[in-house]
Amino acid sequence: MMLCSIVISLLLQFLEAQGSPMVIYAQEGGTVTLPRDTPVTAENVYVNWYYGSVDKAPVISRNPLTGIQKGTWTRASLLPDFSLQISPVQDSDFEIFLCEQHVRKDNYIKTYKLYRVSIPKVPTVLFGDSLSLNCEVESSPVPTTVTWSPPKNSECEREITSYSGNTISVKDVSRCAGGVWTCEVKYENQKAKATTSVSVIDLAPSPPDPIYTSVSYSYSPTVDIPCSLSSNIPWAVVTNFSLQRGSWIFTPRSDQSQLLAVPLLILSVHPKTTWNITMNAQIAVQGRELKDQDLSIHKLLVSKKIRGEYTCSLKFMKKTLSRKVQVEVLQVQILQVPSSAGSSLYEGQSVNLTCTLGHPMTSDLEVKWKCPSCSTLPSLSSSPHPASLFIPEVRVQNSGKCICELWKNEKMLTSAELFLKIENVSVNIWLWVAISSGAVVFILLLVIVIIVIRRHKKQMIMSRRHKTRFCCCKNPQPKGFYKT
Repeated sequence: MMLCSIVISLLLQFLEAQGSPMVIYAQEGGTVTLPRDTPVTAENVYVNWYYGSVDKAPVISRNPLTGIQKGTWTRASLLPDFSLQISPVQDSDFEIFLCEQHVRKDNYIKTYKLYRVSIPKVPTVLFGDSLSLNCEVESSPVPTTVTWSPPKNSECEREITSYSGNTISVKDVSRCAGGVWTCEVKYENQKAKATTSVSVIDLAPSPPDPIYTSVSYSYSPTVDIPCSLSSNIPWAVVTNFSLQRGSWIFTPRSDQSQLLAVPLLILSVHPKTTWNITMNAQIAVQGRELKDQDLSIHKLLVSKKIRGEYTCSLKFMKKTLSRKVQVEVLQVQILQVPSSAGSSLYEGQSVNLTCTLGHPMTSDLEVKWKCPSCSTLPSLSSSPHPASLFIPEVRVQNSGKCICELWKNEKMLTSAELFLKIENVSVNIWLWVAISSGAVVFILLLVIVIIVIRRHKKQMIMSRRHKTRFCCCKNPQPKGFYKT
């Protein structure tokens, strides 16, 4: 009789629990927690979690004597308060769960019902297009409210968004709309979240400042010109999004060259995505295969010819994405000296070294010189240093590497170098000067002698021409002398 009353009591508790299950929202693929009520707080409480019915084997159990015992559900675990956590949630999990607790004769059963919240996956969005996301909340006995959270990017707060029920819309999306969007469902003092990842095809922003590099005479420096997609989107997705072509275009500085902008690289998407060098490329770039979102020009050999503006672009059917990168090349030049960079100079010569970008520097840029015996020059006694360094008379101790550093806001941007080789005016040089002078004098004397001899011969010939000649004839002639 007593056994029957216990069975009836448990059945009534089960039916009562089945009549009003606790609503729990979850996203498939996410994590959900079914909170355990605590009518029984004793440490020796037995906790059994069931899926669907108490007639089945428990999903997971807690026995105060033997500890936690797991069933066939590898996705189930118990939290410290013996609440049930499921991760990841599967499609078949949106059913009834039961939690049975008992201490000796005290028994308690509570039911839970999982409801679905989801965000349908949207395709990749092109920069400037519109975006619409819908938070789908399965109907349940409790009222729900929905709020949206954009990706954690401060720029996204300036996006034009609008709400309509559970739907959010974004017009003219930019790269900041790419990332994880979160739909939060509030119900009966509880919260559930669903997330979806949005990919936006756009180019990463250009560097805010020019890229500064420099010419070196001791090695061959290279520089990378950056350009990349703003997110890690497979090229198969980009090329299938009506991509027509891509290119790198170089525009030299107007004061450096009169050449118009010319393409350096053209994007080829079949059979592989590669940068191909154009026939009209004015500088030595390298073609390569693209295996990720990196579109950069790699290992561009530095020279003053690469000064200018580089434009990276991707052209789609309706719009073109482009980014511009400015490249500045620092160089140390020798002016007002009949000598090329790196050749020998001799003591006593004047040298004018110029640290230049090929155009006037802006006021926020500062030059610092470092070279042997530079500290003795009055022009370097205070800061800022001049862009042109004049040395009235170089000495042998001025030989060595002369470095010009370019600074901005207490940060060095780049540095250029030039090696000055200064030599003594040796005896050999004076010997060559003497030989050269002697040769010149000898040649002059020889010319003078030749001129004198020629004049003498000419005078002799002229004198012979003007002399009167007489002769005596054997034939009978009248007496006297006759002119012949």
